[in-house]
Order: sequence, then C-alpha cells, then structure tokens
Amino acid sequence: MTGTLRALVVLIMLAPLAARAADNNVLIELNSIESVDNRCRLNFVIENKSQAGIDSMRLDLVAFATDGGILRRLLTEMAPLRPAKTMVRAFVIDAECRQLGAILVNDVTSCAPEEPGACLDRLALSSRLASIRLYK
Repeated sequence: MTGTLRALVVLIMLAPLAARAADNNVLIELNSIESVDNRCRLNFVIENKSQAGIDSMRLDLVAFATDGGILRRLLTEMAPLRPAKTMVRAFVIDAECRQLGAILVNDVTSCAPEEPGACLDRLALSSRLASIRLYK
C-alpha cells in the first residue's frame, strides 16, 4: 500500500470518530444583548449536540470592557440541557451594554454528570455580535 493510499484509509476510518466528537459539543452563542434599567441582558443560545443530557453546567464568566478592563464577573447556570436540544438562557450584568467588549468563559465550576474540565473542553463558543467576542 502506498503512503497516500494508507493515509486515505486512515482518514476514512477516523472520519466517523471526528463526526461523533463534533456531535458531542455544546454550542454556546452570544445571540444578542439588551439594555434593561442601566444594566445589560445577555441572551445565549445553547445547543446540546450530544445524546446525553447535562444536569448542571455552571460557567464562570468574566465581562471585559471595550478597553480590555474587567467589568464584572458572573456565575451562570446554563443547564439543565436535554439531549439534542437547543435552549435560550438570559443573564443580566450590572453594566451598560455599550461598555461590553468581550466575554471570557473563565472556567466551568460545575458540570454533571461529567467533570468540569470535560465540559469546558466540549464547549464551542461564538458570538453573533461583531463588537463582542465570546471565548475561552
């Protein structure tokens, strides 16, 4: 078997594994923000792509200002998440929306039935808002 053919066979064998790994991701999108009484409501769309439910997934979020300084820290409970289900969660922070430049998922402090580190590894993050980055 030539090297190219061997590599092709390996890729064909690994493709289903990669597809299954992608299906196990939890996708979190910062979808929109809204001003509410001089505070900012963050609206997230969360998609559990796996066939297993998540009973608890507490995120330690850090909101950064447009100048890079830390604005606020927030512990959020994103679960429960049913298997193969999309949900919307909203959280309010004590800051004006125009001040917000980025949100860091600093850590996963609780995750059940998995370990927090495993949940953090499974997160795929995005933001619909060009002016606000969501990252880990």
